[in-house]
Amino acid sequence: MGENEYLLNKAQIDVSTKEVDKDNLRKYLRQTQNTEVLGFWKMQLQLYSLQGKDTSTWFARQLRKIGEPPEIYSELATQASMTQLTKAMQNKGFFNASVDTLTEITAPKKLRLKYEITAREPYSIRSYRTLFTQESLIRYGNDKLRCMVKEGERYDTEVLDEERTRIANLMRNHGYYYFTKDFLVFKADSALHQHKVDLVLTTSDNLNNAPDTFRQTIFTKFTIRRVEFKIDTLLSGRDMIRERVLREQCAIREGELFSERRVEATYAAFNALGAVKYVDVAFEQVSDDELDCVVTITKGKINSVSADVEGTYSAGDWGVGAGVGYVNRNIFRGAEELSVNAKGSYEWRQNGGRAIEAKVDAALRFPNSLRLTVAYQFQNRPEEYTRTIANAGMSYSYHRARSKWYHNFSIIDIGYVYLPWISDDFRAYFLQNSNILKYSYEDHFIVDWAYNVSYSSYNSRQPLRSYGTVSLSLETAGNALYGLSKVINLPQDEDGAYKIFNIRYAQYAKADASLTYHHIFDKANRLVYHMALGVAVPYLNASSIPFEKRYFAGGANSVRGWTMRSLGPGTYRGAGTRIDFNNQAGDIKLDLNVEYRVKFFKFLEGALFTDAGNIWTIRDYETQPGGQFRFTEFYKQLAWSWGGGLRLNFDYFVFRVDMGVKLYDPSRISEGKAWRTATNGLNWKDDIAWHFAIGYPF
Repeated sequence: MGENEYLLNKAQIDVSTKEVDKDNLRKYLRQTQNTEVLGFWKMQLQLYSLQGKDTSTWFARQLRKIGEPPEIYSELATQASMTQLTKAMQNKGFFNASVDTLTEITAPKKLRLKYEITAREPYSIRSYRTLFTQESLIRYGNDKLRCMVKEGERYDTEVLDEERTRIANLMRNHGYYYFTKDFLVFKADSALHQHKVDLVLTTSDNLNNAPDTFRQTIFTKFTIRRVEFKIDTLLSGRDMIRERVLREQCAIREGELFSERRVEATYAAFNALGAVKYVDVAFEQVSDDELDCVVTITKGKINSVSADVEGTYSAGDWGVGAGVGYVNRNIFRGAEELSVNAKGSYEWRQNGGRAIEAKVDAALRFPNSLRLTVAYQFQNRPEEYTRTIANAGMSYSYHRARSKWYHNFSIIDIGYVYLPWISDDFRAYFLQNSNILKYSYEDHFIVDWAYNVSYSSYNSRQPLRSYGTVSLSLETAGNALYGLSKVINLPQDEDGAYKIFNIRYAQYAKADASLTYHHIFDKANRLVYHMALGVAVPYLNASSIPFEKRYFAGGANSVRGWTMRSLGPGTYRGAGTRIDFNNQAGDIKLDLNVEYRVKFFKFLEGALFTDAGNIWTIRDYETQPGGQFRFTEFYKQLAWSWGGGLRLNFDYFVFRVDMGVKLYDPSRISEGKAWRTATNGLNWKDDIAWHFAIGYPF
């Protein structure tokens, strides 16, 4: 660093109005401080400075790759930033805004720079009108209901650009192939000393002054004469997708008007096919008002085989698991995707026993988003039971092009749970007539349907913009069977329940909601908020929810101070035995999470988090004392933990290690030791949990 050079230690923005988000103004800065971890630690800069005098070594080269060179303060970059900030404020309607800078030497060779923006009174839209001669532009531009520009609101060039885009999209969706938003311009006339703007939207001078033939082409509706498919030459034989299927996936139709919406729908449909790696949609003008469409398709990988091995650790027990999978993405030459997976696991128990699980499943997905699934699972738990679970289902997914809403309908899902053997201890604990939970551990049918809808405001074109996601799902089971049982007057058992093939069927309703918000500060720092709520209610033919449909708390994606399925319900505290372990399930679940995520460098990330939540039962079950949900008590029974973790982000998957520490344990309320501190019995064995997982927790 030279004699008159300073490290830009901090670049701040202060703006005198709350109408403009100062965080959004940072993208206009031409120079910012080095990346900060936890808001203060310039770790990448420190790594870069460790390379030493000999920068030719392998170690020095690696440090340069993962580190950042020092950001030296530049007056030229500061002047450019001031110019950009002024323009940004003017684009938001603050035409008289001014930008000043304040520099301060905070330490030897370190400088803090502050941009002070004085907004002053903004300009608002006094009047707005369109000036068009073409009938289509008049119709779309004068749509007051959908118009983005509103009289009386603050002048904002982003809103004006959205209105140009809206009209241009309507034109292109109705056949005007050559029309773009660049042919539309706003002309503004500001009233002297009144902070008012009169706006007129009209066609650009480039279009108005163009030759008549050019203008005629721009305002010509084009029809699709022919749609042709060009297939990768390697896509042949059994890999070839039938042309009938390609035409079904193509939303562009011969004889219809050109539509940009149909082009986007075509891209979405082909990109959803596993057999297709790349698709290109191009048009060629073949007459004064006709286009030929050429869809070029490059094949993806048709067949693939996968294998994985994993080690597990749960509640003090070690285990190993292995799985294999096969995928054919064009099994019937119609872009149908068949996937088959098999997985097995073996767990050594602390008491000298062992647990074995094996699962096989297959799924067939059709190009129209219809999906068929079958699965079979075998569980052998010597201290408890042997259980088999068989499932078959049909679902349908729907997503409209350019929409941020995703829909999934589980049309039907049939499950059969069979327990050929149950230990005497397990039978005595759960299957006595006095235990209302016994149905959860008996043979039973589940015939249900479900609907899930999700939304994300994430914008791939603005990846550093904060966004949120929401997911809602509804599931119900047994209603059709119950109605049929009533109609044909089936006999009821001693508990008043109906059976099919002498097996009781489940009847319940279940609703889940999840909300996540990513507050993004910069490319390296973000704060993520998450809330999840679920409620399941048994009724009529069922006194409790089937075990596999109940909620569990604790684990890598819940309250991380507890291992999986070791928290709750309510203030209930399990005895720690394998059989009693099954009691830590509930009908209501609430998770509240806050996680700070930081990108150290390249693929290494870190996190600090705090989690709260628990599960509860709908009813007061004898074997789960303290587990029932009560409005006057539930908030006192929220478990609370904190912790940190490391993540390896390889883009295509994220490997995560988290350590959670109990802070408040509702199961110890009666002992007066709910707050887990060093003076209140906190210990590494019982109050700290490690989690190894793939993917982010939310």
